[in-house]
Amino acid sequence: MADPTKPTRRYDYVTDGTEIYRQSFATIRAESDLARFDDDTATVVVRMIHAAGDTSLAAHVHTHPRLVEAARTALNAGAPIFTDATMIGTGITRARLPQDNEVICTLRDPRTPGLAAAWQTTRSAAAVSLWADRLEGAVVAIGNAPTALFHLLEMMADGGPRPAAIVGVPVGFIGAAESKEALRDNPWDVPWLIVEGRRGGSALAVSALNALARRNELPT
Repeated sequence: MADPTKPTRRYDYVTDGTEIYRQSFATIRAESDLARFDDDTATVVVRMIHAAGDTSLAAHVHTHPRLVEAARTALNAGAPIFTDATMIGTGITRARLPQDNEVICTLRDPRTPGLAAAWQTTRSAAAVSLWADRLEGAVVAIGNAPTALFHLLEMMADGGPRPAAIVGVPVGFIGAAESKEALRDNPWDVPWLIVEGRRGGSALAVSALNALARRNELPT
Protein backbone atom coordinates (compact mmCIF):
# COMPACT_ATOMS: atom_id res chain seq x y z
CA MET A 1 0.00 0.00 0.00
CA ALA A 2 1.34 3.41 -1.00
CA ASP A 3 2.27 5.87 1.72
CA PRO A 4 -0.32 8.69 1.42
CA THR A 5 2.08 11.13 3.03
CA LYS A 6 4.53 10.59 0.17
CA PRO A 7 2.39 10.19 -2.94
CA THR A 8 3.61 8.98 -6.33
CA ARG A 9 4.95 11.87 -8.38
CA ARG A 10 2.45 12.36 -11.21
CA TYR A 11 3.23 15.89 -12.39
CA ASP A 12 6.32 17.56 -13.77
CA TYR A 13 7.12 20.46 -11.44
CA VAL A 14 10.08 22.04 -9.72
CA THR A 15 10.51 20.85 -6.12
CA ASP A 16 13.73 22.57 -5.07
CA GLY A 17 12.88 25.65 -3.03
CA THR A 18 16.03 27.53 -3.98
CA GLU A 19 15.43 26.94 -7.68
CA ILE A 20 11.79 28.02 -7.39
CA TYR A 21 12.98 31.20 -5.74
CA ARG A 22 15.64 31.82 -8.39
CA GLN A 23 13.30 31.21 -11.31
CA SER A 24 10.56 33.34 -9.77
CA PHE A 25 12.73 36.41 -9.44
CA ALA A 26 14.33 35.84 -12.83
CA THR A 27 10.83 35.88 -14.32
CA ILE A 28 9.96 39.08 -12.47
CA ARG A 29 13.08 40.82 -13.74
CA ALA A 30 12.47 39.63 -17.29
CA GLU A 31 8.81 40.64 -17.44
CA SER A 32 8.69 43.82 -15.34
CA ASP A 33 9.65 47.33 -16.30
CA LEU A 34 11.65 48.55 -13.30
CA ALA A 35 13.63 51.23 -15.11
CA ARG A 36 12.00 54.18 -13.35
CA PHE A 37 12.92 52.87 -9.87
CA ASP A 38 16.27 53.24 -8.14
CA ASP A 39 17.85 49.99 -6.93
CA ASP A 40 16.49 50.10 -3.39
CA THR A 41 12.96 50.95 -4.49
CA ALA A 42 13.13 48.28 -7.19
CA THR A 43 13.86 45.72 -4.47
CA VAL A 44 10.65 46.71 -2.71
CA VAL A 45 8.62 46.61 -5.92
CA VAL A 46 10.02 43.21 -6.90
CA ARG A 47 8.95 41.77 -3.55
CA MET A 48 5.47 43.19 -4.06
CA ILE A 49 5.27 41.69 -7.55
CA HIS A 50 6.33 38.34 -6.12
CA ALA A 51 3.54 38.52 -3.54
CA ALA A 52 0.96 39.50 -6.15
CA GLY A 53 2.08 37.07 -8.85
CA ASP A 54 1.53 39.89 -11.32
CA THR A 55 4.37 41.56 -13.19
CA SER A 56 2.05 44.29 -14.46
CA LEU A 57 1.93 45.62 -10.89
CA ALA A 58 5.16 47.58 -11.46
CA ALA A 59 3.32 50.08 -13.63
CA HIS A 60 0.92 50.88 -10.79
CA VAL A 61 3.36 51.24 -7.88
CA HIS A 62 4.37 54.80 -7.08
CA THR A 63 6.62 56.04 -4.30
CA HIS A 64 7.79 59.25 -2.72
CA PRO A 65 11.49 59.76 -3.53
CA ARG A 66 12.46 59.43 0.15
CA LEU A 67 10.22 56.47 0.99
CA VAL A 68 12.94 53.81 1.35
CA GLU A 69 15.38 56.08 3.17
CA ALA A 70 12.74 57.37 5.58
CA ALA A 71 11.30 53.96 6.41
CA ARG A 72 14.68 52.31 6.94
CA THR A 73 16.00 55.18 9.03
CA ALA A 74 12.95 54.98 11.28
CA LEU A 75 13.14 51.21 11.63
CA ASN A 76 16.87 51.31 12.36
CA ALA A 77 16.11 53.82 15.11
CA GLY A 78 13.64 51.39 16.70
CA ALA A 79 10.39 52.97 15.51
CA PRO A 80 7.23 50.86 15.85
CA ILE A 81 5.19 49.65 12.90
CA PHE A 82 1.45 50.35 12.92
CA THR A 83 -0.90 48.30 10.75
CA ASP A 84 -4.62 48.25 10.07
CA ALA A 85 -4.90 44.46 9.85
CA THR A 86 -3.70 41.61 12.04
CA MET A 87 -2.78 39.71 8.87
CA ILE A 88 -0.07 42.27 8.15
CA GLY A 89 1.45 41.89 11.59
CA THR A 90 1.40 38.11 11.24
CA GLY A 91 3.13 38.24 7.87
CA ILE A 92 6.05 40.44 8.89
CA THR A 93 9.27 38.45 9.12
CA ARG A 94 10.42 39.41 12.60
CA ALA A 95 14.00 38.32 11.92
CA ARG A 96 14.25 41.09 9.32
CA LEU A 97 13.35 43.86 11.75
CA PRO A 98 16.58 45.70 12.57
CA GLN A 99 15.67 46.59 16.17
CA ASP A 100 13.08 43.94 17.00
CA ASN A 101 10.59 46.71 16.25
CA GLU A 102 7.17 46.47 17.86
CA VAL A 103 4.32 45.74 15.45
CA ILE A 104 1.01 47.21 16.59
CA CYS A 105 -2.53 46.62 15.35
CA THR A 106 -5.34 48.10 17.46
CA LEU A 107 -8.25 46.68 15.50
CA ARG A 108 -9.08 44.29 18.35
CA ASP A 109 -8.47 46.80 21.11
CA PRO A 110 -11.55 46.83 23.39
CA ARG A 111 -11.89 50.59 22.93
CA THR A 112 -12.21 50.37 19.16
CA PRO A 113 -15.87 49.27 18.77
CA GLY A 114 -17.10 52.04 21.05
CA LEU A 115 -15.17 54.69 19.16
CA ALA A 116 -16.46 53.40 15.85
CA ALA A 117 -20.06 53.53 17.09
CA ALA A 118 -19.68 57.00 18.57
CA TRP A 119 -18.06 58.42 15.45
CA GLN A 120 -20.22 56.42 13.01
CA THR A 121 -17.22 55.07 11.18
CA THR A 122 -15.53 51.71 10.64
CA ARG A 123 -13.58 49.94 13.35
CA SER A 124 -10.53 50.13 11.11
CA ALA A 125 -10.75 53.92 11.09
CA ALA A 126 -11.47 54.18 14.80
CA ALA A 127 -8.50 51.95 15.60
CA VAL A 128 -6.14 54.44 13.95
CA SER A 129 -6.97 57.03 16.61
CA LEU A 130 -5.42 54.75 19.22
CA TRP A 131 -2.05 55.13 17.51
CA ALA A 132 -1.71 58.83 18.35
CA ASP A 133 0.59 58.54 21.38
CA ARG A 134 3.33 56.75 19.42
CA LEU A 135 2.61 57.63 15.81
CA GLU A 136 5.19 60.40 15.44
CA GLY A 137 8.14 59.00 13.48
CA ALA A 138 6.62 55.52 13.18
CA VAL A 139 6.21 53.39 10.05
CA VAL A 140 2.61 52.76 8.97
CA ALA A 141 1.30 50.03 6.68
CA ILE A 142 -2.36 50.11 5.64
CA GLY A 143 -3.32 47.22 3.39
CA ASN A 144 -6.98 46.62 4.05
CA ALA A 145 -9.24 49.56 4.85
CA PRO A 146 -9.43 52.81 2.86
CA THR A 147 -11.25 54.35 5.82
CA ALA A 148 -8.16 53.76 7.97
CA LEU A 149 -5.98 55.65 5.51
CA PHE A 150 -8.47 58.50 5.21
CA HIS A 151 -8.70 58.72 9.01
CA LEU A 152 -4.92 58.83 9.36
CA LEU A 153 -4.71 61.68 6.85
CA GLU A 154 -7.50 63.55 8.66
CA MET A 155 -5.63 63.20 11.94
CA MET A 156 -2.55 64.75 10.37
CA ALA A 157 -4.62 67.52 8.79
CA ASP A 158 -5.89 68.41 12.27
CA GLY A 159 -2.34 68.81 13.53
CA GLY A 160 -1.81 65.24 14.75
CA PRO A 161 1.49 63.35 14.76
CA ARG A 162 3.13 62.43 11.49
CA PRO A 163 4.68 59.05 10.78
CA ALA A 164 8.07 58.69 9.16
CA ALA A 165 6.66 56.76 6.21
CA ILE A 166 3.34 55.30 5.06
CA VAL A 167 2.82 52.20 2.94
CA GLY A 168 -0.72 52.87 1.75
CA VAL A 169 -2.11 49.97 -0.24
CA PRO A 170 -5.73 49.49 0.89
CA VAL A 171 -7.77 47.30 -1.42
CA GLY A 172 -11.34 47.58 -2.61
CA PHE A 173 -13.94 49.16 -4.82
CA ILE A 174 -15.12 51.96 -2.52
CA GLY A 175 -12.60 54.55 -1.45
CA ALA A 176 -9.42 52.60 -2.10
CA ALA A 177 -8.25 54.50 -5.16
CA GLU A 178 -9.30 57.82 -3.67
CA SER A 179 -7.56 57.25 -0.34
CA LYS A 180 -4.30 56.43 -2.09
CA GLU A 181 -4.54 59.52 -4.27
CA ALA A 182 -5.05 61.57 -1.10
CA LEU A 183 -1.93 60.00 0.41
CA ARG A 184 0.11 60.73 -2.70
CA ASP A 185 -1.05 64.36 -2.59
CA ASN A 186 -0.45 64.82 1.15
CA PRO A 187 0.82 68.37 1.80
CA TRP A 188 3.11 67.45 4.72
CA ASP A 189 5.77 65.71 2.63
CA VAL A 190 5.32 62.44 4.55
CA PRO A 191 6.98 59.76 2.39
CA TRP A 192 4.58 57.21 0.93
CA LEU A 193 4.15 54.15 -1.25
CA ILE A 194 0.90 53.40 -3.07
CA VAL A 195 -0.53 50.99 -5.61
CA GLU A 196 -2.85 53.16 -7.65
CA GLY A 197 -6.41 52.08 -8.28
CA ARG A 198 -8.40 49.33 -6.60
CA ARG A 199 -5.60 46.84 -6.15
CA GLY A 200 -3.79 46.39 -2.86
CA GLY A 201 -4.17 44.18 0.18
CA SER A 202 -2.35 42.84 3.20
CA ALA A 203 0.02 40.64 1.19
CA LEU A 204 1.33 43.65 -0.71
CA ALA A 205 1.72 45.65 2.49
CA VAL A 206 3.64 42.80 4.13
CA SER A 207 5.94 42.29 1.16
CA ALA A 208 6.77 45.99 1.07
CA LEU A 209 7.47 46.08 4.81
CA ASN A 210 9.68 43.01 4.70
CA ALA A 211 11.71 44.54 1.89
CA LEU A 212 12.00 47.87 3.70
CA ALA A 213 13.03 46.21 6.95
CA ARG A 214 16.28 44.84 5.59
CA ARG A 215 18.43 45.86 2.66
CA ASN A 216 18.44 42.98 0.19
CA GLU A 217 20.05 42.46 -3.14
CA LEU A 218 17.75 41.13 -5.83
CA PRO A 219 18.18 37.35 -6.11
CA THR A 220 20.30 36.17 -9.01
